Formats: sequence, C-alpha cells, structure tokens
Amino acid sequence: MTQEWTFSAVDTLFFKESRPIESVGGSQLSSLFPPPARTVIGAIRTAIGEAHGGDWTGYKNDPQHPLRQIMGTPEALGPLQFCGPYLMNQGKRLFPLPLNYLESKDGQTRLLPAPDAVFCDLGRVQLPVKQNTKLEGAKPKENAFISAEALAQFLGGNAIPAEQIFAAHQLFAQEERLGIARDNRKRVTGDGLLYQTRHIRPISSKEVNLQIGIKITGLDAGPLPENGMVRLGAEGRLAAWQRRDSKGLPMIQKPANATGLLLMLLTPARFSAGWCPDGFVRQDEGRREVWIGEIAGIRLKLISCVVGKPQREGGWDLAGHAPRDLLSLVPAGSCYFCELVDSKDLQHAQKTLHGLQIGQDTEYGRGELAVGYW
Repeated sequence: MTQEWTFSAVDTLFFKESRPIESVGGSQLSSLFPPPARTVIGAIRTAIGEAHGGDWTGYKNDPQHPLRQIMGTPEALGPLQFCGPYLMNQGKRLFPLPLNYLESKDGQTRLLPAPDAVFCDLGRVQLPVKQNTKLEGAKPKENAFISAEALAQFLGGNAIPAEQIFAAHQLFAQEERLGIARDNRKRVTGDGLLYQTRHIRPISSKEVNLQIGIKITGLDAGPLPENGMVRLGAEGRLAAWQRRDSKGLPMIQKPANATGLLLMLLTPARFSAGWCPDGFVRQDEGRREVWIGEIAGIRLKLISCVVGKPQREGGWDLAGHAPRDLLSLVPAGSCYFCELVDSKDLQHAQKTLHGLQIGQDTEYGRGELAVGYW
C-alpha cells in the first residue's frame, strides 16, 4: 500500500544548499525547497525507529536487528520505496511548472521541437522553438508551481489557467538569519565564525496552507502512530507529520493532433550521462540525430528536450559522520520530447509510462515522470 506523509513547519525550516558553510565567506547559505529527498526520508526513518523503541545502538551495530528489516540500513532502504518530496497546498499536491512553458505580458506559449534540425554542439538536432512565434518577450517563469488540474491541461496540449500558477512568494517567505559558531565546552563563541542563513517560512492563510509531501511504499507500520513530531532539516527545526492513503497522478487526455509523447520530470532525476536518460543511445538518421532507448518496454526516440540547470545536492551522513558526495541532478520540470519507435499507439504508451520513476536512486524518490503529448 502507498501512503502519503505530509510535514508542516512549526516555525521556520532550513534545508542547507550544497555549499559547505566554511566556504561561504560573506554570502548567505540558502535553503533548497522543496527539500532534498534524503532529508525528508531521514525524518521518516527516525519516526519509524522511535515508534519501534528507538534502539539506535543495536540498530547500528547488529546486522540482524529487526529494525533493519523494516526500514533498511544506512546504505540501503530495504523494503522502502519513496516518491518525492514535493509541495502541497490545502492538502493537494503542487507540481513544478514545466520548463518549456513561456510567458509574457501578452499571453503564454510553449517550446516544441523545431520542424527542421540544425547544427549545434549536440550535432544535427531539432532544437526547441516557440509554438507561437509572434509572442514577443516570452520567457520561462522561474520558481513557480501548478495544480494537478493545470498539469493535466498542459500535458494535454492546452493552456494553463493563470489562477492555477503559484509563484514561490505566494507559498512561502524567505527569512534571513545571522548566527555565530560556539564552543559548548568552553561556553564561548568562535572568533570570525559569523554565518548567514536563509530560512523558509511557509505561508498560512485562507488560500495557502503549505506542507511538504512524500509518498512511501513497502512500510510495515506496526506501532507507528498516524501523526507525530520530528526534527526536520538543518538546525533540527521542528515539524509536525501525519500519514494517510495516497492519491495517484491526474489523468491526461490525448489531443487529436498529438504526434509524440512529452516526458516531464516531477522530481529531480539522476542520470549517468548527465541530461540524457539512462539507456538512450545516439543514432544518426541522416537528416537529424536522435537518441533511442526503452522505458518499461516502450521503445522511444528522443528528438529534443528542455532541461534546466543542474540541481546540486549534498547532505550529511549521520551514520558515517561525514559529508555525502555532491550530486548533480536533472531538475524537476525538465521536459523530453519523444516519438514511438515500434508502435503508433500513443495512448497506450502514455498510460504505461505515466507515474513511473526512471534513472538512478529511484528508491529515494528521484525521477518521477508525468507523461503527456505534444
């Protein structure tokens, strides 16, 4: 059974960016939001362990400890599989605004593969171009989220209603904090160790009630309560959590003029080749170059994409008392334009791929797909 866990901030939250604090100098450390998957997963595993007695010494030292059968080990999650994290408003999931969405004061349009291939650093490929070439000044809208209804509209080839687009400042505020390192043994502060951070304060109003959500499967709840409190993120900020049955992704209607599939990342993905999904191989067709691959038995021809700047994610290994390796992830909202190789049944392929997770570390919530049409 799949459950959805939600986290509500008691005060502010802080999810430190990938830069080490000692290298910052006079600049601020910002928060990653939505937070890194490992941070939220760590809070959930802490809640699970506490509900089963909190024998952390035995869990660490005994390879056969019962808790390892429930929530895995520091190196692997065992039976647990996650999807997320993501933001929620009024109990409903929010989705990243697709990166091929463009907006100007006169309207909105989207990027689609150009009819003809051109030479660039990737070879002869079909670069994305504006669908409405007459719309001047159109550009991406950064740090924005959309409702499930808006996602279904966009992936079905329709415009997104303006009232269903939420800018980040409508959902949360960022608060600057100033601190100084201290020596608890000597009860003094350190010389020259001032630091600045930027916390996240979710907005709470009649229209906005922001939460962090994540889906989990494979959990044997046992004595785990339906809700509780946990330390979440850097500085151990307090958050309230609750769990409930999960809902699936919105259904997408196939437009009459669809020519291919649009694969959109709902959560950051980790691919071994950087921007290109694992298993896709370059192929020269003469007039253009494409990438051929297979996902869940569906053979796809990747012809173009709109990918954002790499999302850098690090973190702290509590068990090993050391920083985690710094990863570069393909950001949520990135879009891949594909054609079918062996079939013309776009609707069957869409339903097969919609909601899957691709790439590496999928058990940590990475690589969730929403599949529409172009």
